[in-house]
Amino acid sequence: MRLKIFFSTLLLLLTNVALIYAQDPGEPCSGNDPDNANCPIDNWVVLLALVSIVIAVRYLNNKRKTAAVTS
Repeated sequence: MRLKIFFSTLLLLLTNVALIYAQDPGEPCSGNDPDNANCPIDNWVVLLALVSIVIAVRYLNNKRKTAAVTS
């Protein structure tokens, strides 16, 4: 149960980060992201990070359950 609470809290915090750093519809960087500008992170980068974390957590959890059953 503690593991579910931990990962739920982690997912909530990462979602909040995505909302904070998401780009405005007005595109303050004129559609391009030069390296030296103060442009926010694109939405798809944050979404990709969230999806990869969820997949990794599911994989490790399934691996842990399988190891517990076989031993």
